[in-house]
Parts: sequence; structure tokens; C-alpha cells
Amino acid sequence: MNRRSFFKRSAGLASADFFSYLAAGGFGALAPSLAAAADDSRKETEEPRFLIYWFLEGGWMSYDMFSPVLPVRNDSKFGEMPRDTKAWGEFSDHIYRVKDLKPEDFHRHNKLFYGPLAEDGKDMFDEMAIVSSMRTGAGHSTERWRQHYGQYRVDLKARREADERTVLQAFCEVQGREFLLPNLNWHRWLSDGELDLALYPEGAGFYHALGPAWAHALYPQTPKYLRHLINQTLAMRSDQRNRAVQSFLDQPRHQLLADKNSPVVRSFASALDVYNRLLEGKPPAVDPGKLFQNQTLREEFKVKPEDEDPNFQSINGNLARSKNSPAINVQAMMMYEMMTSGLSCAGWLENRVVRLFDHHQSRQSLASGFPFDQRKLMRDELWDPLRTLRRKLKATEYGKTGKSYWDHTTVVLTSEFGRMVAGDVARIVANSSLSEEEKKKQILAQDIVAHNPVTSCAFLGPKVRGGTQFGMAGQLTFQPIPINEKTGELDPRYDTNGNLKPGFKEATPGFVVPNHGHTYATALKLTGIDPRGRGRNESPYLPFVLG
Repeated sequence: MNRRSFFKRSAGLASADFFSYLAAGGFGALAPSLAAAADDSRKETEEPRFLIYWFLEGGWMSYDMFSPVLPVRNDSKFGEMPRDTKAWGEFSDHIYRVKDLKPEDFHRHNKLFYGPLAEDGKDMFDEMAIVSSMRTGAGHSTERWRQHYGQYRVDLKARREADERTVLQAFCEVQGREFLLPNLNWHRWLSDGELDLALYPEGAGFYHALGPAWAHALYPQTPKYLRHLINQTLAMRSDQRNRAVQSFLDQPRHQLLADKNSPVVRSFASALDVYNRLLEGKPPAVDPGKLFQNQTLREEFKVKPEDEDPNFQSINGNLARSKNSPAINVQAMMMYEMMTSGLSCAGWLENRVVRLFDHHQSRQSLASGFPFDQRKLMRDELWDPLRTLRRKLKATEYGKTGKSYWDHTTVVLTSEFGRMVAGDVARIVANSSLSEEEKKKQILAQDIVAHNPVTSCAFLGPKVRGGTQFGMAGQLTFQPIPINEKTGELDPRYDTNGNLKPGFKEATPGFVVPNHGHTYATALKLTGIDPRGRGRNESPYLPFVLG
């Protein structure tokens, strides 16, 4: 068998396959010279990469976050409706914000302009690139699906096809082969999307098993469950896989190592390294039974016993749903340990409570202090645990390279959409079939914090052009202002209020409003992967985000 045909046959072998062979007793059959050569290969491989999505599910209030709009028309002290019915139409122009929110609560950090929800993260702004001019759709299921898969025409209820990929599957297809459990996902499609198994059978909606085995999404759930999953992986034995590994190892040494940096050799080297660390107690020793139980680490991530339990909650009167996940500070701690133990390279972290940020409110609720203030939620679900994860990754050296894990990591902060701060009553007022009393009731009951397709995202990490912000929401139109697809500069045809300047009827050619697909492509590009041909996402990456 020549080298080319051999590597073609063995191309499907991943770190987990080699580990199965080693755990089944194959380690003793390895020649010391082969083990040493494999270790040399591991040290010579390309730069490792890690990708983390930090997703705040439910829809954050983007106008108070990264798409800031000053509350100069703050009607939070709403009282009685005018007696004159002709004045009711004016409610379409009313803007509702957090009670007592003032323009002074919106700040600048160097060139960045941000709202009060981002205030607790300003110490990380210098390593962050913010995209403030984003437009999405307004449906939970569709938009969170696009966060995973990118932007293209699709039927969510159809079976996923062979060339579709989530962003983490696309990343792990390239980077995940060398890790035991590469792609960790702390979400659950059926609970998040309020979906039904009859409508979304296996293979439809979000499908975990796309691409090679090492790219498949794994559901780590709680610390206890993930420890069990790791131990299962350590103990697994597949005769068919082991025979394939044995076939690989039976090749002459010079043929086996002719291409030290081939994916299959790197997978073998990585499996050998993980095996040594997990089972032989070589420093830094890792005992799977003790993962996620280090008291010092738990204190740093502020983990309480109740944080490890899943949350079950009824949504819209349906049966209680759960993502089977712990609190996000626990997820961040688990991700840190999985990365630094050499077990994982990608993670999708999100709040454990279904629809946590989904704060619908009516005008009538103003009397009781609307709207809900998301500042504490943002601090608990994003800034505090992210800051700890960032600090820990910065303090942990990757091997003996002199670089930290943070030097190899990209983080994406996002939500599926934003939220309104107003409500158009024109249709209610114009409905002649309604009595004045019925119109009044509908105006008071109207949802003024419904889903809003205007939002933002942010990229964090050493490969990012830090301390930058691209785009903005119009201060009067509340709509995203287009940005140059190459440079990120604002479209000069628009004023800061979001209106086209006199003499213009459309955006400047070459200026775009980014969507979830741009986030997908940019995340891959930041990790060194060309997004073209990775899945079906049609949106290009944003070059100005790269440092």
C-alpha cells in the first residue's frame, strides 16, 4: 500500500479512535521510538485554535447594549391615556425605556459608544470588536437556528443535508480531530425552539451529527453527566475501530511518519498525549473523576451547588421545558477545564433558563415599573463569568509554548435578536369595527417590548481588531445604518438619526447591513479557517473585524 492510499483509508481516524485503542490495552504494543516521534509531531503541529460562542438566548435589549439609542424620548412615566381619542395615534411615537434611564447612562470608551447593559464589560472593550448595525428576523427558532447554521434559504423542518454545518461543526471539522470530545453544546434545540418531535424528527431542525464524527455536537449537560461521558469515552472499545488503528500502527515506521503533520498522525499524537495525562498521572495530571470539583476553581467562577442543576420552566402555558444544562458560570468553568485538559476545542455556552431574556411587556405594565432592567441579568449571565474565563485562560500556558490558551481563543457574544422599545398603534386606531373602549384596551395591552430584528454582536480575542465598533442604530429611526462591507465605515448617505440625506433614495453600493451569516463567517475566519465552502452560509466574513 502506498502512502497516499494508506492515508486516504485512515483519514477517518480521530483522537477518540486512537484513544479507544490505547484504553483497550494497545499502549503496551507501541515502540518507544514511535511514541517519541508522535510526541515530536504534536509539538510541531500548526497553531491550535479554540472557538467559544456565548449566546444570551431570548433576545437582549440591544438598544441598551451594543446598538445604543439615547433615551431622549423616555415615556417610562406613562400615566392615563388622553381623553381625546384623536390623540391616541401619538402613542406610535412613544419610546419606552428602563425606568429613570437617562442619556447619561450611555457612555463612550475611547471610540466605542455603548449602553448601560455593556457597562460591566468595559474592561474587556480593548480586546473586542463590536458590530452594531445588524438586522435579523424576529422569530426565536429561526434566528437561533441561523446563529448556528448561517444565512441561506432553508426549510427548518426538512432533514439536514450532507453539506450543511453549524459554525462549531465547521470549525471542528478542521480543528477537532485531535480532541477527545471536541464540540460541546450547552443547549437543547427542542426546548429552546419550543418545537415538537412530530414536526422536527431526528435529522431536522438543529442536527448534531453533520460532518465527520469529530465535528458532531456533544451535549455535556451537567458536571456529573460530563464526567460520566468522559469515563465512557475512556472505557470505550470498538473492535472495528481498533483494527483500523492497528492497521495504521502496523505500517513501517518510516512510512507512518513520512508526513509528521498529516491529520491522522496529529490525531494519534494528541490521543497519546491525552492518554498519558489522563491515565498515567504525568503532570499536569487529570483525574476525570475529579473534574469540575476543584474548590478553588469553583470559588473563582462563583459556583454554588444549585448552579449545577438544570432549570425546568413552562413557556406560554406549555409543559415545562429544560436545556438539561447548569448555570452559565458552571458551563464556563467546565469549558475552561475541558480546554486546558486537552479534551475539547469548541463550546456553545448559553443561559440555562429557557427564554431568560424574553421580556415582553405591555403599556399597562408601566404602572408597575416597566420595563424590566436587564443589567443584573447581563452581569450574571455574561460579564462576570466571561471575565473569569478570560482571566483563567490568560493565566494558563498552552503546553510549553510561552503562549496562553487565550492567545489561541476566539469568543463570540450574541443573541438571536434585539427587543422593541415602542409599538405602532395605527392599525388599532384605524380599525372602525372596534369601539373606543376596545381600542383603549388594545392600546394598553399592546406588547411594546416584542422581538425586534435590530441587534448587534461582538468578537473577543487576540485575533480581533480590538477596541473597535462598526455601524450604529439610527437615533430616530431605530434602524441599522449600513456599513462598508470591506472597511466597516458608516454609509455617508445616512445621517446619525438613521435617515437618508437629501438627494438619496438608497444605500451606497457596497454598503451592507450584517446578519447572522456574517457572524458565522467571521468567527471561522478569526480561527484561521476559510469560511467559503464550510456549510451553506452565503454571507461573507467581515474583514475589518480581523486585527
